[in-house]
Amino acid sequence: MTCSMYRQVHTREAFAKQCREAGVEIRLNTKATKELVEKENPDAVIIAAGSRPLVLPVPGIHGENVTIVNHYYLEKEKVGDEVVVLGGGLAGCEAAIHLAQEGKKVTIVEMREELAPDANVRHRPLLLKQIDGLAEVRTGLKGMEVTTEGVICEDREKQRHLVKGKSVICALGQRARTDVVEALQDTAPYVVSIGDCAKVSTITNAVYQGFHAALDI
Repeated sequence: MTCSMYRQVHTREAFAKQCREAGVEIRLNTKATKELVEKENPDAVIIAAGSRPLVLPVPGIHGENVTIVNHYYLEKEKVGDEVVVLGGGLAGCEAAIHLAQEGKKVTIVEMREELAPDANVRHRPLLLKQIDGLAEVRTGLKGMEVTTEGVICEDREKQRHLVKGKSVICALGQRARTDVVEALQDTAPYVVSIGDCAKVSTITNAVYQGFHAALDI
């Protein structure tokens, strides 16, 4: 597990502990539907529904050899020794480092010319230095099809290349859950959206927005 992944898990557990100690009622495995929220008749609703993984509609993306990066720790046993990480943002880069440190041969495929533009400005140089020597990096390539042999990519000249890897990690980013926001928009006098469901960003921004949303109630 990379340092950033560890920090996120630690932060999650710390916040959950603080909520329980403050007497917050926590309901797990419960979908916040419009009907359920209106039944509670709340004075305020803070929507923090997060985001969904962005999965491109290309052939083979739902194959048995593909794992969505969000689900890696639930499906890590299906990831083999030769891996293509499709997507070179922060999540893809951290996954690549973790997999390479486990002894796997890793190739990062990124459509842009640079890796991890979404990383913290102080964290990014350290991240890139860590990737150097651990994983092969192929920028300027767009994933067009996933096969059992790897990912067929297209470069800027429309030439096709096979980036080999028996396993593929899909790390193409996240999409805001705007459908949840729309469903709950009028369920209380005060409704605000925070975090990824408002705009896909970082956990730091989500915590900041949540703090100020609570102050505004």
